[in-house]
Amino acid sequence: MAAHNNPLCVNESLPLRKIVHMSGVAVPFIADIYGREYAALALASATLIFLIMEVIKPAEKKWYVYGLLWRNREKEVFALDPFFYILSFFVLLGLSYFVNEGICYASMVVLALGDGVAPLIGHLGKLKLPGSCKTVEGTTGGIILSSIVGFYFVGALAVVGSVVGMVTECSISRHDNLFIPFAALVAMLLVRVFFKINV
Repeated sequence: MAAHNNPLCVNESLPLRKIVHMSGVAVPFIADIYGREYAALALASATLIFLIMEVIKPAEKKWYVYGLLWRNREKEVFALDPFFYILSFFVLLGLSYFVNEGICYASMVVLALGDGVAPLIGHLGKLKLPGSCKTVEGTTGGIILSSIVGFYFVGALAVVGSVVGMVTECSISRHDNLFIPFAALVAMLLVRVFFKINV
């Protein structure tokens, strides 16, 4: 489907949603500094708030808060994308007990910051990626920001995760909150093993 015919390319200006999205970057830092149990508690609290909002959504007629946070297609049905966002964080946090925790945390950064900032920068961008409603400027901005912040956890390996994560973001149109972080995770794990990089 051509980008201009894709209903998912319709620009819905939801800056508060993106701020909430990017606030997820706090989770890996909480896990790294205070412990994964505290990060899990933060995620559980976010999940509870989200589920409460979903439960009361049918009764909310004025859409004050929902109009700022929910896309139009999410107002009448269960909002899968926010749910998948939280689920991805939970899975990555759980995986951090079994695989390199820095890579898991850097993957969270790609999802929270890379995917979060790309539409904000892309809104100002002019260069559309071929066959996509995404822009070169937005994708580049997401790569740069998530690489800088992810460097804290895995060093230069963060660039690999950021590039692969943001290329994934450009390649899919639905439920990217599931695919972006795990594409970044797999890419960083493979490069780490192949090049014997210690992080």
